Amino acid sequence: MKERLVLYAAMAIMFSCMGVIENSAVKARPVAPKSERVSSVCMLAGEFRTVFANLLWIKAEQYHHEYILRDPNWAHDKELMGLLDLITALDPHFVEAYEVGVYILADGYHDPNRALAYLRRALANNPKAWELHELAAVILVRRFNDPERALPHALLAYNYCSDEYYQRRGLRLIRTIKGLLRERTQREGEAPVEPPACRK
Repeated sequence: MKERLVLYAAMAIMFSCMGVIENSAVKARPVAPKSERVSSVCMLAGEFRTVFANLLWIKAEQYHHEYILRDPNWAHDKELMGLLDLITALDPHFVEAYEVGVYILADGYHDPNRALAYLRRALANNPKAWELHELAAVILVRRFNDPERALPHALLAYNYCSDEYYQRRGLRLIRTIKGLLRERTQREGEAPVEPPACRK
């Protein structure tokens, strides 16, 4: 317990120091540089947060693997959420941390509404992250039984993805969601509405 307090205190001090250095470097930066090159000090100061987030991610993975030795259901690792929140605060474009956080909130805390809110924040910071759109589609279908809201996310995930394997997986997800929509409209006796097609 004492080691954790020391670790958290050291992280807080490091974060504060990095913030001071980053703010000082931003204030010292010239208003209108004549060249396209930015000072290496300014670039270094701007990258401190990302580097620190990556270091915390390494620590989170180490902690995660230690947790799996005790409990193979990693989504129940609720203590990891604090670290994930810190990582995403430092680097709002850290997609993997958001994904893990969504699963922990949905499966560990059994709170799909909080998971969806966390996912909305992730998508606001990373609107073209196909992984987050795919996760949004899955959460909306599995947890909320809402294929209407899930389909646009599945289509965006497919359109933003450039890997063939994940595109094929995305197509299967799109077909599944369209099938759920057809079943729902047939049960309700409505004429099926064809959702928009994929761009690719």
